[in-house]
Amino acid sequence: MKFNVTTFKRPKFTYYIVILCCIVQAIQLMSAGCSHTKPYYHPDIPDIGKRESEIGGVLRYRLLLLGDGGAPKPDEPVLQTLGEWARKDAAKTSIVFLGDNMYPDGMTERRKHEAATRLGPQISVIKDTGVHGFFIPGNHDWASGESEGYSALLTQEKFINAALPGEPNFLPTGGSPGPVMLELPKVHPAVRLIILDTQWWLHQHEKPQKSPETVITELIALLDTKLPVIVIGHHPLQSYGPHGGYFDWKSHFFAARVVKKWLWIPTPILGSMYAYTRGHLYKLDQDIGSARNKNMVAQLNQAFSVRKPAHQEGTPLLIYASGHEHSLQVLKGDTVDYLLVSGAAASRKVTEVMSGANTLFAHQHTGFMAVDFLTDGKVLLRVVEPEGRGVLFHRWLTF
Repeated sequence: MKFNVTTFKRPKFTYYIVILCCIVQAIQLMSAGCSHTKPYYHPDIPDIGKRESEIGGVLRYRLLLLGDGGAPKPDEPVLQTLGEWARKDAAKTSIVFLGDNMYPDGMTERRKHEAATRLGPQISVIKDTGVHGFFIPGNHDWASGESEGYSALLTQEKFINAALPGEPNFLPTGGSPGPVMLELPKVHPAVRLIILDTQWWLHQHEKPQKSPETVITELIALLDTKLPVIVIGHHPLQSYGPHGGYFDWKSHFFAARVVKKWLWIPTPILGSMYAYTRGHLYKLDQDIGSARNKNMVAQLNQAFSVRKPAHQEGTPLLIYASGHEHSLQVLKGDTVDYLLVSGAAASRKVTEVMSGANTLFAHQHTGFMAVDFLTDGKVLLRVVEPEGRGVLFHRWLTF
């Protein structure tokens, strides 16, 4: 007996679905673009702004800004270069660590034994160079927003102040949102620093009680000065990195790298779904697009917009400096003159960064930023990268 065996044919709609998914994936990858693994400069930046040059003038005070250094490699190159810069004019220098000083969950009971290897190298730069320095908190220092966050924060504050005796070296103190004001140097100051704990706005568990309206009122009062002002907080007001909703093609195609950087496992479609979901559907509190984060940014921008317009004579320079994004970004601001994102203090943590119309400089690389205040009133910003790369960007900020 013979049997006629017919070949099973897949329904055509399966074929069309596969083709459609491939087309959608291709469109998403093309629209995602590439991260700036090489330094990006705004087209209007002259060649002289892309390298170190003779400064001229006399240094009055220097700030070294970097954040997210809580997972340093042994002999972390960023910290080595930071120490070299700090020693140049130690008596006229302050180092500001911009939060996320200890990954992954701050000084919780389970993690506090790791402080020596995570916090220790950062503290050592301040101690070894003899400069003034202090730390501000980030979301990871609040135990990544978990219920133990407040106690972990207080434990870290105590640890840092014990290691660096004298004036408080962890600001704001006691889990307060701030604002806290410092003028540096103490005699004939060149700059006013206003320090905020931005994670306080986002934390949903135990924390010191203070109304956001009071924070904003105090911030507006502190902005009233003839000195240049740098407002310091962990979270950026704007960013072209993942926290700002920007993902490059690798994030779309290798989404597993969010968990571990070495997981180069292709995840087509799924990776794009993750990027789209995070950017448009389910927004994390730590991302600028979330409701809590947008509310915080809106209130801070409201405070900054109260000052006189920048084109009016006598308006002091206003800068907002942050970490959180693990990249280097210099942005021209709207309510502030410049937005600095300097969250690339740990080689293990660097993430992708794109650019927008107001991006002056962007790089997916480790490094820090130096802001020099000269005796003639000029202000110079420089972006410094380790391992012999030196200054990759500089700009005079005085109008």
